[in-house]
Amino acid sequence: MLFLFQSIFVMTLFTSFMTPSIIFLKSRGSFFANPNIYLAILFFISGIYCLTVYSMSLGHSLFFTVLLYGNFSSIYFLIGPLLFFYLRSLHTGKTQLKRADFWHILPFLIVFIDTIPYYFSPYAYKIEIVRQVFSDWTAMFSIKLGFVINSAHLYLMRPLLLTCYTFWGIIYLKKNKLYFFKATRLGFWLGAFILLQWIVFAGMSSVFLGVWLEDNWGYSFLNHPGEIKYISLMAYMVMVCTLYFFPQVIYLDVDKFKRVLTPQDEYWWQFDQAINACYIFNKPFLQPMLSLDQLGELVQKDKKELNDFFELYLFTNFTDEMNRLRIQYAKHLIKQGCLNKSCLKGLFKDSGFENDEKLQHFFLEFEGMSVKEFIQTI
Repeated sequence: MLFLFQSIFVMTLFTSFMTPSIIFLKSRGSFFANPNIYLAILFFISGIYCLTVYSMSLGHSLFFTVLLYGNFSSIYFLIGPLLFFYLRSLHTGKTQLKRADFWHILPFLIVFIDTIPYYFSPYAYKIEIVRQVFSDWTAMFSIKLGFVINSAHLYLMRPLLLTCYTFWGIIYLKKNKLYFFKATRLGFWLGAFILLQWIVFAGMSSVFLGVWLEDNWGYSFLNHPGEIKYISLMAYMVMVCTLYFFPQVIYLDVDKFKRVLTPQDEYWWQFDQAINACYIFNKPFLQPMLSLDQLGELVQKDKKELNDFFELYLFTNFTDEMNRLRIQYAKHLIKQGCLNKSCLKGLFKDSGFENDEKLQHFFLEFEGMSVKEFIQTI
């Protein structure tokens, strides 16, 4: 049974390290403008982590454990920020980092700088540490990896940081339910993916929490390293495998990602019909001070849903869409005979604008010509 598990896990590891390459090759559009760049890095880091756990606890490979243990401690602090960047870029369609994003990377930089001495320590010293871990894995509590940080600190800080990002991710998915669950239909996979990531990293750290509780307080209910280890590795295997049930993630077309639904899609079609019916019978755009909340009351839709409809389906925003409709209505009035000076003087009121300057400005912006030039074409 153990041999079967090891074989499947090795295959999963191979698949995990191939996943970034698959995402890179199959993602259409500019890769660095694609949200999948964060997903590819995330899978690569997860693979390194689980390979370390495997070589240390199941494979007992001295070479791989010396190579991996301690040398990659800092990059695991990028898991949470990568989840943040990935979800945000999926929703906004923009992968560029902002200046404020530096705070997400700060824990990684702190740990990286502090553990620099271990990176340059002699190979013999690293072998000695790994052998110490093999003989008594609880020795990790006292192993010094940097100026201040030791293994116990890492196993405490990593799950706490990732837990914060996990809660944020679940709240973010819920907040943007329309986009993730109806527009792109990625919400179910993303929710499972976030929780599995948490189990992989926080699960292994709970082993050390269990040992600490038993040593200091006598509580033994969490001190089950064997079971927790297999739960974490199984979570990793499921996380890798479930990705391939969502080809939309792998074959992400960055240039057309936001318009993943067609007008025939049931949900958007019904939404579009309700909006158009409101335009025809109520003509809300003729109100100069119309707000998104007021439109929502007319069509019985939430403000957030309406905002997503304009941005994700129509590739515009509420203000521009209302002004476009006003210009279309102004053109309709002109074609119906509003050609004399007195009618044209009040055209801005009849078409829903606050003043004539705004009518002239948006007419030129949407039609590429002035009102007078449009009249000459009739």
